[in-house]
Amino acid sequence: MKIGASKVCTSTTDPEVRLAGFGNPKRTFKGMHDDIWVRALVLENEGKTVAIVTGDALGFEGQRIEEIRPIVAEKTGLSVDAILFNASHTHSAPNVMRGQSEKIGRYKAEYADWFYDRVVEAICLAYADLEEGTLEMGSTECYGVGVNRRRMTTGAYEFAPYEAGVRRDEAFILRATCGGRVKAILAKLTCHPSTIGFDYGSGDWPGVARRIIEERNPGAIALFTQGCCGNIRVRTVKDPEHLDTTSFRGGTYDDIEHFGGLLADAAQKVLDGKMEPVTGAFSAKKIVFDLPLQDKSPKEAYAANMDGDSLEAYCNRWYYQHYDELPASKPYTMQRIDLGDRLTLIGMEGEVVVEYEYHMDRLFPDRKVVTLGYSNGNPGYVCTAEMYKYGGYEPAGSTVCYFLREGWKPESEQIILANAQRLK
Repeated sequence: MKIGASKVCTSTTDPEVRLAGFGNPKRTFKGMHDDIWVRALVLENEGKTVAIVTGDALGFEGQRIEEIRPIVAEKTGLSVDAILFNASHTHSAPNVMRGQSEKIGRYKAEYADWFYDRVVEAICLAYADLEEGTLEMGSTECYGVGVNRRRMTTGAYEFAPYEAGVRRDEAFILRATCGGRVKAILAKLTCHPSTIGFDYGSGDWPGVARRIIEERNPGAIALFTQGCCGNIRVRTVKDPEHLDTTSFRGGTYDDIEHFGGLLADAAQKVLDGKMEPVTGAFSAKKIVFDLPLQDKSPKEAYAANMDGDSLEAYCNRWYYQHYDELPASKPYTMQRIDLGDRLTLIGMEGEVVVEYEYHMDRLFPDRKVVTLGYSNGNPGYVCTAEMYKYGGYEPAGSTVCYFLREGWKPESEQIILANAQRLK
C-alpha cells in the first residue's frame, strides 16, 4: 500500500469576503482567529488509487467539484469517481458555493476560484507524496460534543436540545504509518461546527481537534471528516443539568477548545489502543439520480411576501424573478469508496440528517461503514420523511437558504435508499 498526505492553508486577509452561515449577509470579516485548510489523503493499493479531500467550508459546490475531477485525473491519473470531497461545514469560512442565498454568505468569485485551485493543489501534493505504508482503523465513543436539536417532547417541533433524540457519538479514526512514523490521522465525528458566529475565520472545533492531534503526533497530518450532522448541534446549552427543558446559548472560543479537545482525546484513546489493519483491494463508485422538489407555489404567492430583508423575503424575490426556470427536481450524488475488505466510506451530498448513517449501516451489515454528509456538494438539508410531518428548521425553515423554497418531497428518503442499493 502507498500513502500520500498534504495540507494547504486557505485562510485569507481579504476584507471583502463574507463568512458563511447563520443567515447574516452583513457579517463582516475582521481576520482569522485560526487558520482554515484543505487537506488530502491519497491511498493506493493493488492498482487502485483513491483520494479523500477535506475542506474548511460550509460546503463544496457540486458543479465546481465535477469540474475539478477531470483536472485532477489529468494531473494524477486518479479516476474521476475515486475522489471523495468532504466539507467540515464550519460556519466561519468564506462561502465557496454559487446558487445559494447571499444570506448564508455572499459569494466572492475571486476567493472561490483561488480556493478550488488550492483543492487541486492539495490533491496533487498528496499524490506526489505517495510512499509505502500501512493503514489501521478504530473507533470509540465521544460523548459530549453533539446533541439532537429537534425536541419533540410536546408533540411539536422545537429547535432545542433533545437528549433522547437520535445522534451518533462515535469517533472513527484512521491512522496511516510510513517508515515507522505516523504520517496521517483521519478523524470523523457527527456534529455541526456552528459553535461560534463571530467576525473571524475559524475551523471551529474540528480545527481545534486537528491542531491537538498534530501536537500529540508530531509530523502527522490530521484530517477531519464530517458525518451526517444535519440535525446535530454542539452542546452549547444554558443548563446542562436539565436538557429536557433548557435551550441553546451562543458559543465561545473556549467552547471550541473544549469540544475539539473531546474529539482529540477520543482519537488518542484509539491511537494508543489496538487498531484493526486495513487490508485488501480498494474500489470506488459514484451514482447520480434526481430528487424531486415539492410543487412550487403560484407566482403571486411569492409576490405577496417579497418585502423586507428577511431570509424568506429574499428567497421569495429570487423565486419570483426566476419563476419560469424553477426545476421540478435536482440531481443528487452518492459515492462509495471501499478501503480494503472491511471498511466502506459513503459520501452523501448536503446537510444530511443523522438517521441516514444508521440507514447505511443496515445497507452494508458485514462492513464497517463511515457515512459522510456534506460530500461532493451541498444542495440543502436532506431529511427523513417523518420530519416533514412536524416541520421545523431542517425540512422547512432552511429551504430559503438554499433556494429550495418548498424543499424536497418527503418521498426523497425512499428514493435515496432505493438508489443506495446501486452502491452495493
